[in-house]
Formats: sequence, C-alpha cells, structure tokens
Amino acid sequence: SLIKEVNKVETYHNTYTSAITAAKEYAEKQGYEVDEDSSFRNIGMGSKKPSEGKTVRVSVELTKDGKPSKKQLHIQVYGMKSKYELNCYIN
Repeated sequence: SLIKEVNKVETYHNTYTSAITAAKEYAEKQGYEVDEDSSFRNIGMGSKKPSEGKTVRVSVELTKDGKPSKKQLHIQVYGMKSKYELNCYIN
C-alpha cells in the first residue's frame, strides 16, 4: 500500500538537500534510476528550499533498466521551524 511505501523513507531531515537525497535513494531502492538531467532542471535549478510553513513540490523523471519510465518520482518537502518534512512517491 502507498502508506507503507511512504513510511520506508526518513520523514524528517535537517537540510533540504538531505530530504532530496533520501527521495532519490527511495526511487533507487524501488529499482529506478533518477534521470540526472531532469533532476538538475527540476531540483538543481528550479527549486529552493521551502521557508517555514511552505511546501516545495518537484517531480523528476525516472528510468528503469536504462529506458525512460512513464512513472515519475514526486517529492514534497515541507519547511518546518528547524527541519524539513519529506513526502515522496512514485506514480
């Protein structure tokens, strides 16, 4: 179920980068590779860490066995006072 999958990822992170890294590792554990170009465009250039009370949502293209996948890694990072809350899923 989706809830069990979400629980496999560490939810709270001290940095935005740590949250993003955990989301990518989650996708890799599911047998996907994160498309580096898509990751750079959508995360590296396109997103800043969320301020307190705000959520950043990014989606990254995935490949599987070297071929483009129709599925994407969806990442949501919510800014808390001193931490970042990560929610991610593949769809």
